Amino acid sequence: MDTLFSGKKVLILDKQLEDLRTLRDLLTGLGFGHIEVASSVNMALSILREQNVDICFMSYDLGKGEKSGLQVMHEAQAEGIRHYGTGFVLVAAPETSELLFGSLEYSPDLCINKPYNGVQLRQVLEKLLRLKQSLKPLSELMDQQKWLEALMLCDQKIREFPALKIFLLRFKGIILLRLERYPEARTLFERMLEARDQHWMRVGAGVAAYREGRFNLAYDCLSTVINQQQVSVDAFNWLARLHRLRGDLSQSMTLLRKSVLLQPSVAALQGELGNVAARLQDWRLATDSFRAAIRFGRYSAFQLPDYYFALARSLSDRVEGQQGGLAAESEAEAIQVLEQVISDFDQDRVALFKSRLLLSDVLRRSGDVPRAEQAARSALDLFLALPLDDQAQWIDQLSDGLELSEASRSVAVLRQELTRKMVNIDWARANLKGMMHFRKAELAQACDAFAFALQVQPDNPSIGLNLVQTELELIKRGLSPDLLASIRCCDDVLYGIQYAALSARQQQRHAALAERLAAQVQLLSQQDQNN
Repeated sequence: MDTLFSGKKVLILDKQLEDLRTLRDLLTGLGFGHIEVASSVNMALSILREQNVDICFMSYDLGKGEKSGLQVMHEAQAEGIRHYGTGFVLVAAPETSELLFGSLEYSPDLCINKPYNGVQLRQVLEKLLRLKQSLKPLSELMDQQKWLEALMLCDQKIREFPALKIFLLRFKGIILLRLERYPEARTLFERMLEARDQHWMRVGAGVAAYREGRFNLAYDCLSTVINQQQVSVDAFNWLARLHRLRGDLSQSMTLLRKSVLLQPSVAALQGELGNVAARLQDWRLATDSFRAAIRFGRYSAFQLPDYYFALARSLSDRVEGQQGGLAAESEAEAIQVLEQVISDFDQDRVALFKSRLLLSDVLRRSGDVPRAEQAARSALDLFLALPLDDQAQWIDQLSDGLELSEASRSVAVLRQELTRKMVNIDWARANLKGMMHFRKAELAQACDAFAFALQVQPDNPSIGLNLVQTELELIKRGLSPDLLASIRCCDDVLYGIQYAALSARQQQRHAALAERLAAQVQLLSQQDQNN
């Protein structure tokens, strides 16, 4: 038995049973003793959660309406179960595979096509396994996110294995981005492009330039990749984000619509399209996008309660003030979506509270006040059952959501009581201090306090918006110690918030802050162009 292959674990993702059996038989003949099979991306992810594999074969085309095999890498990365030491082999036709290597992070190690050739398969797998074995210490450091140690070892490996230079430079670029050493990363990718032009290099250069604040250069790099018809989540995501950062929501929406035509099963892209469409009040597109985000996000890292809330809000906004069949259908779907939250997130007490809170709003806007009050009471009961830390985190949402309900006075009293208790919670105390510093125009202290609070509670939109407002005020007064760092911070926070899932008041605040940020970015882009 071949000692290189024996003991290695393999995962085969394919929906064609005959092709799957053929590949499994070939691998068994080569000496692989542990072979797992999956017929869907979700099934493959469930296997990867339980065990590490040495090689993962991913058939790209898994059928109409199904996730593509390439999404295994994207979703495994998002879930934190992808290992750099795993060899990812895409199975696709040559004419298709040419369009699938435009991602810096999610491109496969190699691509093969059907029908399988046993001799060729042995050769490429031997080469791939020897490569992964040689770089195992580096891969382990990257898996552990020990980026500084990984950078030093990467440089050592480049000297040790000059034949692997391009492969290792790709790793080095990823590491530099993780270390936020953006100028170095951009320079690295640009030098690689001088030697050979590959799409993932342009994506790397574009991402580095974006984070460096060189937005015009980022646009040039990323748009080149997309214009070459590359199916790259990275390129579409970052370029759409750039348009959004600049305040050009129409361009962002157009680009994201193109991205979901090419990659309809990517929940993250569908969710982003939904948020941009909601900003532009294109409710038909927003609802369609969030439906798709929910569908394709199920049983993955992208199964997010906020997609459900965003869909329910968009449905309610779509027919506000209207009557007739469409209004009744949209209301019924919004209620159904919020009921689905209870079954899909039954262990998430915050999600259950939010679902009842939003249900109250949906029913009130449709004119069903008695049921709205019933939902409001249920939301308040669920809120009171939350731990103190969660109550402190979501009291703003409770106040906004029940402002028009009979429980509003009780909520006001509850808020006062919670404010006194918040002094015993580090992040809540920091948030309160931040607000006091902001009122006194002590912006640097306010910024530090909000940043600490958000670090502890990264999913709290109220704290995030507080921090963005403070950063923008520092920029406006010319007091920001690092303009680009402030812009990156504001961008990261606003981008990380699911706009369409926010309350109406928070949406207004988010949109206003995004417009202020866009003005600063446009000014910076003009200065960059003039230079």
